[in-house]
Amino acid sequence: MHKQIKIILIVSCSFLLFSCGFKKINEKKVDFNFQNVNVIGDKRSAYILKNNILLISNKNSPNEYDVELKIIKDKVVKIKNSKGRITRYNLNISTNLTLTNIKNNKIVKRNFSKNFSYNVGSTHSETINNEKNATKSLNEQLSSEIINFITLYIKK
Repeated sequence: MHKQIKIILIVSCSFLLFSCGFKKINEKKVDFNFQNVNVIGDKRSAYILKNNILLISNKNSPNEYDVELKIIKDKVVKIKNSKGRITRYNLNISTNLTLTNIKNNKIVKRNFSKNFSYNVGSTHSETINNEKNATKSLNEQLSSEIINFITLYIKK
């Protein structure tokens, strides 16, 4: 008897959830085209951000935009030990986004910034690898944040 009640509850709850009209905010329905994507700053970060932004562009869309990104990458000493040797760096990548609608010349500006701390390795190559991994992580975070902002802004 308990199994039948559980089955009925599960089936009725699933019907209620599937028919509630829930819709994802950031669906992959793309209705904009980026004519020009200009990037100024750190070359590696610029390449990654530009390619990720161009991936969401639809060439057949009537909504055309220009994108300009200014990337500033700062590496600052965060912690030194008692001997004066650096033990940890703080990496900051900030991006200034300018989105221009080509039809009505409406301009939107937004700043994005991400920080990441990484340790100094026992060898120089290990420290460089730590910095590359930190940069990669920050670029992924920034690109997803910028893409989410663009899709939500254009949909409204």
